[in-house]
Parts: sequence; C-alpha cells; structure tokens
Amino acid sequence: MAFTPFYKSLPGDFVFDDSEAIINNKDVTSNVWSNTFYNDFWGTNIKSNFSHKSYRPLTTLSFRLNFIVNGEKLDAHLFKGINLICHSLCSVVLIFVYEVIVKRVQKCNSRMYLDLSFVAAALFAVHPIHAEAVAGVVGRADILATMTFLISFLLYDQSMNNKKRTYIYLFTSVLLAGISMLFKENGITVLGFCIVYDIVLNCGKLKRNRINKFIATLIRITIVSLAGGLLIYARWKIMGGMKPEFKPGDNPAAFANDTFTKVATFHYIYFLNFLILLWPQWLCYDWSMGCIKLIESNKDFRIIFLILLYLYGILLLKTILLPNKKQSSKRLIFLAISLLTIPFLPASNILFPVGFVIAERILYLPSAGYCLLIAIGFHKIVNKYKKLKVSGVLLLLLLYQLKTWERAFDWQNEYNLFISGLKVCPLNAKVRYNVAKVVDARQNTSWAVSEYKEAIRLYPEYYQAMNNLANLLKNEKNFSGAEFYFKKAISVKHDFPAAWMNLGIVLANQKRYKESLEAYKTALQYRQHYSDCFYNMGNLYLELNDTDAARHSWSTAISYNPKHTFAWTNLIAMLDNMGQTERALQVIPEALYQLPKTPSLLFAVANLYGKTNQFTEAENLFKSAIKLFGEEVKAIHYANLGVLYHRWKKYDLAKKMYNQALQIDPTYMSAKKNLALLQN
Repeated sequence: MAFTPFYKSLPGDFVFDDSEAIINNKDVTSNVWSNTFYNDFWGTNIKSNFSHKSYRPLTTLSFRLNFIVNGEKLDAHLFKGINLICHSLCSVVLIFVYEVIVKRVQKCNSRMYLDLSFVAAALFAVHPIHAEAVAGVVGRADILATMTFLISFLLYDQSMNNKKRTYIYLFTSVLLAGISMLFKENGITVLGFCIVYDIVLNCGKLKRNRINKFIATLIRITIVSLAGGLLIYARWKIMGGMKPEFKPGDNPAAFANDTFTKVATFHYIYFLNFLILLWPQWLCYDWSMGCIKLIESNKDFRIIFLILLYLYGILLLKTILLPNKKQSSKRLIFLAISLLTIPFLPASNILFPVGFVIAERILYLPSAGYCLLIAIGFHKIVNKYKKLKVSGVLLLLLLYQLKTWERAFDWQNEYNLFISGLKVCPLNAKVRYNVAKVVDARQNTSWAVSEYKEAIRLYPEYYQAMNNLANLLKNEKNFSGAEFYFKKAISVKHDFPAAWMNLGIVLANQKRYKESLEAYKTALQYRQHYSDCFYNMGNLYLELNDTDAARHSWSTAISYNPKHTFAWTNLIAMLDNMGQTERALQVIPEALYQLPKTPSLLFAVANLYGKTNQFTEAENLFKSAIKLFGEEVKAIHYANLGVLYHRWKKYDLAKKMYNQALQIDPTYMSAKKNLALLQN
C-alpha cells in the first residue's frame, strides 16, 4: 500500500530543493566525509551568517552512500527508490507504534470492531501529503527522522514496562532521539511526546497509593527532560549560537509589524495545514511569496476559518473532558492530538520564526497523529453503523491512493511540478519564476518572458527574476529591454555581480565600450574571483584591439577557473590569429589536461595542429571532438577535418568528409568549393 501510489515518481528527476541539497552539495559528491558535520543541509558552513542552520548530517551521509553505491553517479532513480523503501518501512513500524498505544490505553478491555492500528497505518501509507517527502529526495530527512522517532518511542514504552532493563531502554531511547534530530530537527520532539505519553498512562496512579510507580514515572520524565535540554543546547552551540536569518518573502507573517496580522495569519496557516491533511486537494511545492495573503483586518472573510478552527478545538476539549466518556477513549484521543501537534511545534512559529509558510514534507511526522485521530473516528462510526466498516475505510483509502498517484506524477520532473503549482498558488511570485525557468529550458521564450514579468509584478523587488528576464531579452537581441531590467535589478540589489556583468555584455553589444568596462569592474568589486566576468572583459578588450589586456583577462579567468572552456578557446585562437603559434602550442597541453573531453576546445586545438602540419594529432583530436559533439555536430566540424585530409593529401577521406558536411548542411559553401577543387 505504501509502495504502489508513489511508484509513479521513481522514473523522475531531481527536482526543486534536490538541486541545492544533492546536486550542488559538495558534501554529497566529494571524498571528504568530515565536512558533513561542519556544514548545514545545503553544504554551507553551519556557523556562517548565510547558513539556514538546518543541521542534518546523517541525512546528508545517506545521500553520500547513495552516490557511492551508484558508482559515484547522481542517479535520481536510486535516490527516489531508497526514499520509497524507507517510507514503506516507516509505515510498517507505525503499525507497531499504534498497537502499543491502543493496547496500553484500552488495556484490552474494550471490544474493537475495527483494527485501529492497521487502518491508521494504511491511511499514513497512502496519504497524498507525503508525496513531497517521498518523491522529493530531500524529504528523506523527514522520513528517517520519523523512523527513528517511532523506534525511540517504542523503546521508551519498553522502559515503562521492563523493570530489569528500564534504564537501558530509556537511555537507548534518548540516544535515538538525538540520532533522529541529526536526521531532521523535529526528531527531538519524540522526547516531548514520550513525556506526555507517560503522564497520560500513569495519571491517577498516585491516588491508588502506587507511590513507587509515581516515583519511577517522575525519574523517567526528569531524565528525558534533562536529556532534551542538553540536546537542544548542543544543537544551539553547533549553530554558533545564532538564529537563522530569513527574508520577508520566505515567511511574510513573521515580518509583519502588526500583532493582529501576525497572530491571525499564523492561525490561518494552522487551519490550512490541517485542511490539506484532511482533504489534500490543494498541494503546492512552495507556499511562500504571496501564496497566502496576510490577514490585516478583522473584516477579512478568512476570520471565519479561524473561528472554525477554534470551534473544533473546543469540541475536542469537550470530548476529552466530558465525565460520561470512557477514560480510555479520552486518553487515546488526547495521545492522537499530541502526536499531531507536538512534532508540528518546531514549524508553528511559536518557539521561533521559520523560513517557510507551509511545507508539506514538515507534515510527514505530524500526519501520524492525524491518521490515528481519523481511525478513532472511523471506529466510533463503525460501532454505530457496522455496515460502513469496510466501505467507508476503503473509499477513503482509494481516494487518497488516487490523489497520491496523481501527485507523484507531478513530482517526476520540475516542469510538471512547477506547472502544478500555478493551479494552487497563482499569486506566488516564486512559482511564476520557476515556471519561467522550466518553459525557457523548453525554448518557449514568449511564455517565459510573460511569467517573469508576472513574477516581478507580484513581487516588485524580485531582482533574480529581473536578471533572468533581462538575459532572455539579451539572447533575443533586445538590448534596450535587457538594459532596462538589468539596471532595475541593480537598483534593488546594488551588490549583484551577475547583473553588473550581464549589463556589461549588453552595453558592449551596443558599442558602449567605456560603460561596459565600468560595469565589469563594478561586478569585480563585489566578486573578486569572478571568472566569467574576466572572460567577458577579455572579449571587450579584444574588441578594442587591446590584445595584451585580453590575454591577461582570459588568463585570470583561467587561474580562477581552470576549466573555463571559452577562456581557453579564445586565448588559443587569439594567439594563433596573432601569429604567436609557438606561444599557443605552449598553452595547449595545460588546456587539454584541464578539459580532455571538451569538444569545442579539442576542435580549436585540432585546427591549430593542422596548420602546423601535426596531421596525426590533429586527426585524432578532430575525431574525438566530432564524437563528443554527438547530435550537436555541425557541417564545419566535418569540413575542417576534410581540409586536414586535403592538405595531408588523403583525398578520398577529404571527399568523404566534405560530403558528410554537405549532408548536414547542403548550403555550406566552404565544403562545396573544396569538393569542387578535389574533383578538378
């Protein structure tokens, strides 16, 4: 049940946050294992001001193991497959957790018309809210934290009922809580749930003169509380004693000046979290940047939903506090609510502001409490209407499975995911921005331009969208439009080196060389080792016929990025054109060492070797370049190899290459002329 509805996500790609946490994270792909314990989840030093302070080294190590097992290749299929296996195991472990809770509370005295444990675990296994945690690889942090949370709880339960090994189970439970926290921060909340669980099961024992049990309970709670405090303190020290810094767009309510706006919006967000658990029709990968408007007035119609939330809370309390209710039933409901709310506390903005509005993968662990609550409700219905026992449960499971199957398809790739976000959060500027990126990758420029403009309209200070839009316009040769948006981005964020560099490129294309040079120099003020900027500055100097400055700029670009293909290629080509062939030949060995499989460089070097009559070396490089170009091979590549054979007096091979070039481009004049010379 856990595996089937998520199966559709397995053939997918790395999506959304996977790029930063896995693809661009050196802790996953490098050979240095120890750095994982000094960096955050995204590969930034945990004590840096730029860190999000999300310390999950054990999850990162699991990604590293995935990478090694797959022959040091980033294969999304394997990563997603491991996520799905972990989710399936987690669903199975949850059955045992539910069984422990139900048996301890019910004490086997109540007749069970419905297997609460199985129904609750089945709901958890297929719930659509888990699509992000299972299909998004970074969601493994939530799955593994939940797994260790559940095992820690089972061990704590054993410590309550095994007198001989009480402290062994107890300390192992605390150890697993710490491990759970190293998978994801909310894993530490297992200690809070264990304390509540212990109190609920043992409340009233003192009245029965069972003072020994009361003391044992007090000792367990004291040990767990102290351990929790020490773990939280250790976590704070690891962070360098600093809270993470977020932008207003990440969590607008947290930055609201008005107390009413802040409190009302947060409570509305709680309502939405519960709503998507109850009816997961509206799911989105990103709920930030205007997706949920702030409640700034008591006349806002959404206040009704807050009233409904409070009314539900009052009814729950009434159910628990009613004297005519069975004590076991009240305790079970209270524990289900505790399992729902306690793991959610770190994401509630109550203890500290968080860097998101709603994050569906955060609900992975709290949903365990929700599923138990729903199963309890089904049990009460079945007690009255026994014919609904099968049909009601199966209908809900079927609906959840179908929605999960659909949602797993959305998480296959970024195009599906980002487009799906438009249906739920059309006012989210980041959603518009991401849609623009994926449609631009599919060569749909007009749609991309439209989405970037909409993102800027929704969030007028969205300088990244301005920069990307300007780059699109630059590629379309709309230099005036590109200049406008680059300058607009710089006006919002003056220390934006990429925008300054791109502005320099646009100005150079408009022959405004002096302004272009100033833009490049400004970019280098904010990023001193900016290899791309030095490369473009070299192009500008070449345009100004300052070959010494061009050579120096390209050499600097190479020194900062030894694998800068274009800088190597331009440097070699310029030296060749200047007649400095010997100097170019001296440069080539290092270039080939740094970029042995870069077709454009191999092609440029092959041309130079051909001119210096190093025919064998040139032939080998031409062939390697053509093979590496693959489907992107052009007529010029075969034509130049034909010229080499022509000069080498291998006329049959030259004729074959010219014909090959003309098959790719029948209008290629150079190949036609050289073929005519051969035939004459």
